[in-house]
Amino acid sequence: MKLAIVGNGAIGNLVVLKSYLQHQDFAVISRTKQTFTLAATDIHQQKHNIPISLIDYRPLHDVNIIILPVKAYQIVTAVTELKPHMNNDQTLVLLHNGMGVIEAVKALLPQNPIIAATTSHAAYKPNMHSLVETGLGACHLGYVANENEITAHQCNALLTALLAPCTWHTNIEQALWDKLAVNAVINPLTAIHKIKNGQLALGQYQSIITDICRETANVINASGFNADDRVLVHNVMQIVNATSENYSSMYQDINHQRPSEIAFINGYICQEAKKQALKVPVNQDLFKRIRALEEYN
Repeated sequence: MKLAIVGNGAIGNLVVLKSYLQHQDFAVISRTKQTFTLAATDIHQQKHNIPISLIDYRPLHDVNIIILPVKAYQIVTAVTELKPHMNNDQTLVLLHNGMGVIEAVKALLPQNPIIAATTSHAAYKPNMHSLVETGLGACHLGYVANENEITAHQCNALLTALLAPCTWHTNIEQALWDKLAVNAVINPLTAIHKIKNGQLALGQYQSIITDICRETANVINASGFNADDRVLVHNVMQIVNATSENYSSMYQDINHQRPSEIAFINGYICQEAKKQALKVPVNQDLFKRIRALEEYN
């Protein structure tokens, strides 16, 4: 099977590295068709020089899986551009932070197999042509539309090998909520306070972490899924400790004056809370503060 990776962000380049190490046939899709060498350092500090030949959207006829590791606010635009060049048998993998775009993608591609995925693997992109793998994590995946019995086994095996360890879910939305709950703490707090993930273990942040998790758990439960605020706090602190030297994606976005995914993280929690007539003042405040930082930049 052949896969295509859209863009060369940090997670996209990490998938490139994993594909290269496993001798998996892949292509990188970009509007620019310049070739370059990706200087990638894996988790074992081994360095790899990976030649990258960029393609545009047109030569997709021989691709089986298209992975979309881009920002949540870029998903709909990317799928809209991909759609004219795709056939109905190609599997699309959504690999992004946050929630709130799946229904739009399903409407754009009503017949394609679509997989939603979330990962806690960590990587840092110092510049356009380099990557450092900074943390091992896990990946959760599940079909949200049109699972193809003919190709599903091969697709699942390939993605499991690339993103291991993987857990496949019949109901991926619970796993997406679990990841969102962690992102809703780490991303805005590190961006607002300009700190590494590990500094959230300090005592001064424990009260607000507890408050965010309590509000988020209430929204998750009201939406028909399962959450315990104490478990969410535990999950957050596990990630804080495992990625202590990392800067969150939202910290990096704000620091580099790029748009953040706040609307699809804390903003999504606020949106779902409104549907359930719940108050989430802490999440609302975080949303407003990140928006203010974006406007300031």
